[in-house]
Amino acid sequence: MKQLSVLRHGKAALYSDYSIDYQRPLAGRGPEDVAQMAHFLAAQEIKPDWIISSPALRARQTTEIVARVLDLAQAISWDERIYDASAETLLAVVQATPEKAAHVLLVGHNPGCADLVAGLCAGTTDRLTLHLPTTGLACLRSQVFYWSQMRWGAAELHLVISPKAVNALGAAAQSAKSAKKAAKKSKKDQR
Repeated sequence: MKQLSVLRHGKAALYSDYSIDYQRPLAGRGPEDVAQMAHFLAAQEIKPDWIISSPALRARQTTEIVARVLDLAQAISWDERIYDASAETLLAVVQATPEKAAHVLLVGHNPGCADLVAGLCAGTTDRLTLHLPTTGLACLRSQVFYWSQMRWGAAELHLVISPKAVNALGAAAQSAKSAKKAAKKSKKDQR
């Protein structure tokens, strides 16, 4: 069983500030959101063991942060085809993944990333409209044994999450922890 996670690059500098889109770096909350999502990925049951990334600066910076957190610096493949790619091109990139990889993280750009997820899950890119915000992560599971077998409709969407949702989950967990602690204290005080 192969797993594919698709991560859109982090928040980048405005296009109007750069004459060449390819050279836009991460900006603002971008690096922080990427680190947060990398830690979220690291906590998953099966962590990515291979990264395929666009070499555009904002995607490269995103990938380097994730690789550092996941300790995958030696398992990165930079693929020019990912920049400004259609879903069909991204599918070809995934199909060419080394078979030794069990869980691949693809780092790229919209609309290609969102369309890839839609096509893999719904059988075609126009049956499912998916919003993948900056640093948005989609995790898919597939029953294929070889990456070359990956095709439209071959995956199930396991999770779509954004940094904002990860923050909300963290706040909810912290709130539950505090409530549990308060209940314990109250029970102790009643004795």
